[in-house]
This record gives sequence, structure tokens and C-alpha cells, in this order.
Amino acid sequence: MASLQQTEVLRIPARRSYAAGYKYCSRCRTYHLTDSVRCPYCGILLRNSPRKKKPVDSSKYIQPTIAE
Repeated sequence: MASLQQTEVLRIPARRSYAAGYKYCSRCRTYHLTDSVRCPYCGILLRNSPRKKKPVDSSKYIQPTIAE
């Protein structure tokens, strides 16, 4: 585990942090800007992407009509 002095750690509450290269620790609930795979505080694996994708806009799809 890397020491805190070797890694640059920033806490940012922004949602778009993944696009800027930040990783999220689900245990500490903080974003970290680091090349490490693990959290520098607790050692748990960091997330590289959000858990859920953005919802798909349903207006793009046409509902088929069923003729009786």
C-alpha cells in the first residue's frame, strides 16, 4: 500500500469525477485522483466507473401497435 505522501489525494463531491480520472472509494465515500487501484486510506478497491448507467431516453423508441 502506498503512503499518503506518494499519492495525490483530493476529495471532490462532483458527479463527473470519473471523466476527469478520479476513482471512488465506496467505503470512505470519497473521490481520489491516484494511479493506485486501492484506496490510500482503507485499502478497498476503487471504482473506475459509476454503478449505474444513465437512463435511456424512451422517446427515441417507437412503440409497436398491435392490430386486433
